Amino acid sequence: MRTISVVLPLAALAALVVLLSPAPAAAQAASAIRLENPWARRAPAQGGHGGANGAVYVTIRNDGVEPDALVSAVSDAAARGELHETAKDGDVMKMRPLPKLDVAARGLVEMKPGGHHIMLLGLKRDLKPGDRVTVTLTFEKAGPMSIEAPVR
Repeated sequence: MRTISVVLPLAALAALVVLLSPAPAAAQAASAIRLENPWARRAPAQGGHGGANGAVYVTIRNDGVEPDALVSAVSDAAARGELHETAKDGDVMKMRPLPKLDVAARGLVEMKPGGHHIMLLGLKRDLKPGDRVTVTLTFEKAGPMSIEAPVR
């Protein structure tokens, strides 16, 4: 009888500790990042042989209290993906690759034409209106997340 009276409170205490423990950081970060309104710009794949480039846009919302960063993007529709920004250099607008794209805690990054975007380099197929492009975005903390971007 004494064994049961000691074991039950210990089991209850252990269950309480598990329930009240914070989730691992990766799980918290994963649930904090939301990807909204993805879309891809239509683009030809130059006769189906690859070589042409396309662009994908998405809004990244970080509802968490920790910053995160988008570090890569890949798609089966292209040979490779790169993070890019468009910036004015003198009187000329130029695109340049980014090693990562920071997303502040409680922050928002809106990818759009003339700004941040995902370049799909070496398209393997035409991106035609009505098609969908799957892109996997990898974040430093949240890890990989996939989107399906409708082509416009």
